Amino acid sequence: RSFAARQRLREAVSEDAAFLAVYERLIADVLVPWLKGRVVESVADTTATQINFSYQYPPTLRIQPGRSEEFKRPHRDAEYGHQVGELNFWMPLTNYSEMTQATLWVESCPDAGDYAPLQIDYGSIA
Repeated sequence: RSFAARQRLREAVSEDAAFLAVYERLIADVLVPWLKGRVVESVADTTATQINFSYQYPPTLRIQPGRSEEFKRPHRDAEYGHQVGELNFWMPLTNYSEMTQATLWVESCPDAGDYAPLQIDYGSIA
């Protein structure tokens, strides 16, 4: 919750060349091929040879130290100026099922109110 702590984490991520190299490989080798496949499936004209994607660099990391009784108001990133069509990926660094059970809660669509936890473990992406 501390702005200073978030700033230190942002700086640490920005300065870690090895971490950033792995992040770029994740984007290029996993996420972009998956996204391109989704785009190609959804359009009738599959002759397009080039599809461009943009991504955040450096990434934003969110640290959740475990279960908490503190309530955070549900929100969507659009409330903070994020663009329509922006995608977020959740990639836990711990095992949800064996450790903290701290995770992201999501709705099936905006305003559905049917929040459910992403019950995924280390090595998965949602």
